[in-house]
Amino acid sequence: MSSLDVAPDLIVPLVGFRQWRMTDLGLTSLWDGSQWPDGRLTACCDRGHADDDVPAKDCSCGVYAYYDPCPRTASAATPDFIGGAVVVWGRIEAHIYGMRGKHARIVALELPLSRGRKRRAVVEAAEKLGVPAVPHRSLKKLALGHGEVLAPALRPKKTLTRAANVWSRTRPA
Repeated sequence: MSSLDVAPDLIVPLVGFRQWRMTDLGLTSLWDGSQWPDGRLTACCDRGHADDDVPAKDCSCGVYAYYDPCPRTASAATPDFIGGAVVVWGRIEAHIYGMRGKHARIVALELPLSRGRKRRAVVEAAEKLGVPAVPHRSLKKLALGHGEVLAPALRPKKTLTRAANVWSRTRPA
């Protein structure tokens, strides 16, 4: 039995949203090229952090997910980008706009507005992964049936510093 089979039963997964690139091999991470062949991914660190420390605070390792669905225009602009919802669990690093987690599983894919080749490809990918393909407006509601949102009190806050007049991150007290 792998940690992917056990972890969702041990803690409540967190809902997140992300995008992928559709390739002949299936869904691929936009940033590092990680394959999501069965709709699941466990993060590892290429900088040498131990598996138990991924995602590490001082590193960029982990599976990324935003707190809110990506804007429709982001995936609509290109023929190979696709948005969707995931649940993330295990070790979590919270950031201003999203989180990084140890494990993630796709729970839904976003249907493109226009009918055509891309829409057929999304429906086919969703069927292969065993997840629904839903309109953008339904993505968050469907995802909440699989997990919870990270409480806003646990998310780092944006603050405007007077001295530099730039946005910076601060941790909640």
